[in-house]
Amino acid sequence: MKQRTSISVVIPTLDNLEAVKKVIHSLNSQTLFPKEILICDSSSKDEIEDLIKTIESKIEIKYFRVGKAFPFDRILISFNNILFKRRMLNFKHKGRAFPYEATNIGSEQATGEFLAFLDATTIPEKDWLKDYLLIYKEKKVNVVFGKTKYLALTSFQKLLRASTYGRRGHETIPGTLIRKEDFLLSGQIIKGVRSGGDIEWRNRVKSMFSFNLPKKPYLSYSYLSKDLVTASKKIFIYQLHGSRLDIQNTVKDIYLGLALIFSAILIPKWNSFVGWKTSPLYMPNITKLYLLGLVVIFLTTLVINRGVLKKLSNSFFSNILKLLIFIFIFLGVFRWNGAIAGWVESSVWYIPHITKIFLGAIILSSVAYRGLYFPLKNEVEKEYLFPFKWLQVGLLGLFLDCVKAPGYVIGSILSPFSKKINKND
Repeated sequence: MKQRTSISVVIPTLDNLEAVKKVIHSLNSQTLFPKEILICDSSSKDEIEDLIKTIESKIEIKYFRVGKAFPFDRILISFNNILFKRRMLNFKHKGRAFPYEATNIGSEQATGEFLAFLDATTIPEKDWLKDYLLIYKEKKVNVVFGKTKYLALTSFQKLLRASTYGRRGHETIPGTLIRKEDFLLSGQIIKGVRSGGDIEWRNRVKSMFSFNLPKKPYLSYSYLSKDLVTASKKIFIYQLHGSRLDIQNTVKDIYLGLALIFSAILIPKWNSFVGWKTSPLYMPNITKLYLLGLVVIFLTTLVINRGVLKKLSNSFFSNILKLLIFIFIFLGVFRWNGAIAGWVESSVWYIPHITKIFLGAIILSSVAYRGLYFPLKNEVEKEYLFPFKWLQVGLLGLFLDCVKAPGYVIGSILSPFSKKINKND
C-alpha cells in the first residue's frame, strides 16, 4: 500500500469532463498519495458530479458545487447587483465561480495539513507530491511554488507557445504546496477576476513567507488555443481582468505611453484625414483640445491620488516623465523635417520619409524581439525558429501584444485611481 500524507489537492473546474478524468487518474499514479482530492465545480452541466460518483479512485474525492455557469452569467449578475441591488432579476443559479474563488472555497473545506493546488487542465508528474514535500522540508520554506511547462501539438499551438510561454517552465499556482494555515494567513487569492490573481497572490506570498521554485517543471499543460480567434479572445478577456489588479504596472505604463504616442501622432492629423472643413467629422482646434485633455487628466490624477487617496509614490512622477520623454521623441521625429529642415529638401537636415522609416524600424524591432529574443530566452529551439519561422512567431507575438493593449492601457489609467481589490471582496 502506498504511503499517504496529510495533503489536500484542490482542483477548480468548469466544463472540463475529460480533463478531470485525466487529472484524477494522474493523482492515483502519484508515488505519494494525498489525503483527499477536492473537486470545486461550477460547470454548466452535472457531468463532472456524475463522474465523481462513479470513477474509481484509491484516494478520497470530495465534490463541491461552487456555482453553475450559464451564458454571460458574470456580466448579468454584476449588472443586476450594481443597478438593482439584487431585486430586479432572479437567477436560478448564481453563475460560475472563477478559478481563484473555487480554489479558495476548496481550501477552506480541506482537512489536510497541506494544500496542493492543481488546475483541471494540468497534469502532474508522478513524483510531484513526494518531491515537493521533500523540498519543503529540506529547504525549510513555507511555500513551494508550482512550475508548469506548456505542450503544443498542432502547428498553431507551436507558434503560440513560441510567442508566449516557450519551452521552459513557468511559476504557477497549480503545482504549489503550502500549509493550509499559511494559505489562509496570506489572505487567499483575490476573488472576482478571471486572471492576474495568481500573479498578485504569488507576489503577496513572497513578501510574507520563505519560498522555493524547483528547477524543473513538475506540471504539464496541453490545452493551448488551437486557432487565432480563440487565442485572441482568451488573451483579451484575461488582460481586461488583469487590468483591475496592482500587477505588471511597468508594462501597463509602457502600453499607455505607446497609446499616448500614437494618439499624439494621429490626432493632430485628424482633420487632414477626414477632409478638413468639408467633412462632418472636422473638429476645430483638435490639437489644442487634445493637449488640454492630457493636462486635465494629469491634474485630475494628481489631485485625486494626492488629495483623496494619498497613495501616489514618487515612481508615479518618474513614470510620467518617461512617458513625456517618449512622446517628445516621437513628436520630434514626426515634426523633424518641418521644424528642423523647414521642409527644404535640399537642406542637409532634411530626411525623406523619416516618419515611415522610424515607425518601420519600431515595427521591425518589435517583430525581431518577439520572434527571436523572446523565444530564445524561453528556450525555444533554434531549429524551429530558423530560417524563417521566427518571422511568423514575431508577427503573431506583435499581434497578441496589440490584443493585450486595451487591458494594459485601462489598467495603467485605473491603477492610480483605484485601491487594491480587497481580498475578501
